[in-house]
Amino acid sequence: MGSTLPEAIRPVRYAPPPGATGEIELTSLARMRVRGGPHEFIAPQRLDFDLLIRVESGSTTHTVDFTGYPLEPGDLVWVRAGQVQQWGAIDDIEGPVFLFTPSAIDTGTWELIRSAGVVTPNHWTAATVVGTAAAAALDAAQATAAATSAPSTADIRDAAAARALAAVLLLLVLAEPEGSGHRLPTHEVFVWFRDELEASFRTRHKVADYAARLGYSTRTLNRLARENTGLSAKQLIDERVVLEAKRLLAHGSDPVARIAGQLGFDDPSNFSKYFQHRTGTTPAAFRDRFRPSTESPR
Repeated sequence: MGSTLPEAIRPVRYAPPPGATGEIELTSLARMRVRGGPHEFIAPQRLDFDLLIRVESGSTTHTVDFTGYPLEPGDLVWVRAGQVQQWGAIDDIEGPVFLFTPSAIDTGTWELIRSAGVVTPNHWTAATVVGTAAAAALDAAQATAAATSAPSTADIRDAAAARALAAVLLLLVLAEPEGSGHRLPTHEVFVWFRDELEASFRTRHKVADYAARLGYSTRTLNRLARENTGLSAKQLIDERVVLEAKRLLAHGSDPVARIAGQLGFDDPSNFSKYFQHRTGTTPAAFRDRFRPSTESPR
């Protein structure tokens, strides 16, 4: 892993070690600690790659976008590119880790994952995956990625590792965590809306803007949103804007006025009212919850 100079949320970019080939790296938590050093795992991080952790021993809590997941042996954690994570006591757990760029997995696999359900989880307990096809596929992916090969056949080994890892991700989508309930199949148009929302939430806050962009009516987008999530299209837009606002407030140091501009608000006071209406607290108060011992820039 490698990082750049600090930004609002510290980005961590994929930087394979010397000699590594392809866009998939199999390593371990122990090697990551050595490579990153003692300060690498303290601050929140926004990854530009995916991280798949298999806990083999120990326990801790790993936080992804404000949700803390208690980890025990046999658990899996999948942090996706763009999400904000915070390590717990990384010294207390051991296990293998896959680091891979989104482009390492074929487009068809990502399309299947996006269309399989509304939300892909970040955490699977041991009870959910041990003894399943997902666990067997992960064993195979680890063996494939760890296999040695001559330079002339490295591309074949890398291709095999990519396909094996893709199988793991697809099988994890099928291995629903306990209590998650059945996820309905997702309509293609809703997938388009969700993808466009992820790309444009900083500048488009109205359902009509997305409807015009996709060539469907606002009524259609609202119907599909409710069928797939129970929320209206506007609620989904607000949910995504608020998530990014929370990330920037909790993990960054930019003033609230600058964050408002980054999220497409012309007036900081309008952003503050928007945030308070949807969260029940002001941006400054939300930030203070995460920095009780320091003065928060307003």
